[in-house]
Amino acid sequence: MKLLRILATLLAVTLPVAAFAQDNPATPEKPAAPSSEAAPKLDGENLLVGVPDGYVLGDKAQGDTGLVGAEFIPKDETVDDWTSMITVQIFRGVKLGPDGFADQLKTGWEGACANSKVERLGEGRVNGYRYSAWYYVCPLNPKTNKPETMWLKAIRGNDALYSVQYAFRAAPDDKRKATADKYLAAASACDTTKPKHPCPAEK
Repeated sequence: MKLLRILATLLAVTLPVAAFAQDNPATPEKPAAPSSEAAPKLDGENLLVGVPDGYVLGDKAQGDTGLVGAEFIPKDETVDDWTSMITVQIFRGVKLGPDGFADQLKTGWEGACANSKVERLGEGRVNGYRYSAWYYVCPLNPKTNKPETMWLKAIRGNDALYSVQYAFRAAPDDKRKATADKYLAAASACDTTKPKHPCPAEK
């Protein structure tokens, strides 16, 4: 299954996410429809992300090395023809920190897009886990002949490295930045077995 079409996503990955209840991925011919399935019960360490209103699961994959990844797109778009996309990844067994991962993406991004811009926005802690935030701009993606902009939040968990990306096939502007910033600010991780990384109460 071909996954991770965002320009920056050039590495192999891993992922169990509570938000991934939808099991009806889109195809280039057929956009996905929302699912009514309940989110799986939290157990152990989890990446916590939401699916914005109007977005559906576009594609998902799990690799032989434990990689899992998923892409979410607006409901009337496809994984080959989208205006915005959220990509969520988990890398189990990867020792990289948030900046090491983001810097590898930087190398791939700059190699694939001429005159690109990559900037580290900052670092911090979310629910006790280290994270860093980065910003990637491609003035013209040679594969689509469109500009591409991506905001990244990489979280270093105890069991895995987590990556959450919000991308647009458009040049950056204040509205897109605000949308991505708000979404990524809420992305977190938790562990049902470790009180210092508490999980939200299940409804």
